[in-house]
Amino acid sequence: MNDTFTVEQLSKIFREIDEGHNPDLSRIDEARVQQMWQQQHFFDTNMASIDRRSIRVLKPGILNHNEGPDFMHAEIEIDGKLQIGDVEIHVRSSEWYAHQHHLNSRYNRVILHAVFFNDDFNLRTRLQNGKRVATLELLKWVAVDTGDLYDNTNDTSTSDGLCRITGKQLNIEVLKGVFESLGRERFLEKAESMRLLRTRLNFEQLLYEGIMEALGYERNSKAMRELAQHVPFADLDQKSELEIQATLFGVAGLLPSQREKPLPPEAADDPGIVALEEQWRASEYAELPQRMTEARWSFTGRPLNHPVRRIAAMAQLIHRCQGSLMMYFLPICEKVATADTKRALQTIQTELRAHLMLEPTGYWDQHSNFGLKSRRKIALLGKDRAMDIIINKILPIAYVWAVEADSQQLQEAVLQLYSTGAKSTGNKIIRHVGEQIFIDAKKMRHLKPTAKIEQGVIRLYKNYCADQLCDLCPILEHGAVLPEED
Repeated sequence: MNDTFTVEQLSKIFREIDEGHNPDLSRIDEARVQQMWQQQHFFDTNMASIDRRSIRVLKPGILNHNEGPDFMHAEIEIDGKLQIGDVEIHVRSSEWYAHQHHLNSRYNRVILHAVFFNDDFNLRTRLQNGKRVATLELLKWVAVDTGDLYDNTNDTSTSDGLCRITGKQLNIEVLKGVFESLGRERFLEKAESMRLLRTRLNFEQLLYEGIMEALGYERNSKAMRELAQHVPFADLDQKSELEIQATLFGVAGLLPSQREKPLPPEAADDPGIVALEEQWRASEYAELPQRMTEARWSFTGRPLNHPVRRIAAMAQLIHRCQGSLMMYFLPICEKVATADTKRALQTIQTELRAHLMLEPTGYWDQHSNFGLKSRRKIALLGKDRAMDIIINKILPIAYVWAVEADSQQLQEAVLQLYSTGAKSTGNKIIRHVGEQIFIDAKKMRHLKPTAKIEQGVIRLYKNYCADQLCDLCPILEHGAVLPEED
């Protein structure tokens, strides 16, 4: 890729790359898929087989270490009917026939064939006795561990013992290097997770689902991703902002007319609500069966973080991007190739944030929910959440695109943007690790933290501290703890 690409050239390459993607399953083995099934690490409990039968796993079964199906005595609800039996796991669906399970009576108790990737044309898997069972492609439902920068998990306890680093004298430069290395590993893991999703999603849908998930925060992230799957990005192209809002609100089941508790007449008659309701009734989606309801959403927490405002933010972003979320952000990332100063990098970061920091318009200028007025005008999407989306969604997906486009230059540019990204306001994990290492979490400032360092802190906690793998702690392994003087 040349140093200076026009948006038109970049757009042409993007369209060519986005046409298709062949999955690379070399890093996925059956043991990993078994673990995925056993832990039920999926973003929705209501799944569907490749022949569109509803699948709900009540019990994944007991792992079988002997010959025969991988999991025994599973309990699965298929099309509303409870079935009890075995589950066979494969990386590829074609392996069922390659391993000749269709000729082996030992597999006749199988009720579900769970595969990571469907590479076959058979919608149902045939047993030795002639029966056919559903095939579930797990890749469509796997919960991508993108790990929000502002992870507010309550689980910040590691063990009853003391951390071996607490209170020790530290080599700050070495410690900083450890966190930067961990931060890079965490970024590449996210990019790998995104790359796996490319087997079924084009880049536009991948970024759309990612941003929607981030807008949902912890409580509504799964529901927001589900909404993005019910209303694909391609269906919203060439629509007005009002049409996009009405479609998303209507499918989400969040319009005032869909709520259990009706609004007072004076609120329901607001011109903004009336226009949305009329637009929804004219939508092709209004004629389809109701996909989601109000019960799917959480309205706890700050009113300004309620899902309706986040959906309004997404509607505005989709309308702004003029048909391509990727080309809304990619040309900005590409500018890093010619940025030769720290100030130039900061300018690019500011431009990326500005593309996400959306000001409320119309009805949302004065409301945080339908019928609920806000005291002051506040952005639909603020600086902190914008930075979260950049670090956890935009940059990893841009990196995957650069890899597929075979652009080493853009890969390095994306990593540089990630490395210099501004730090956050902190979260429970970062504060906990800060207290664990320095006793006083405020001393984390000695590291001059960036987003990359904070991501490294989160990786340290999740991969080592949370599992009490103190003997493998990279801080100790790399000599960041100075020897005590006699």
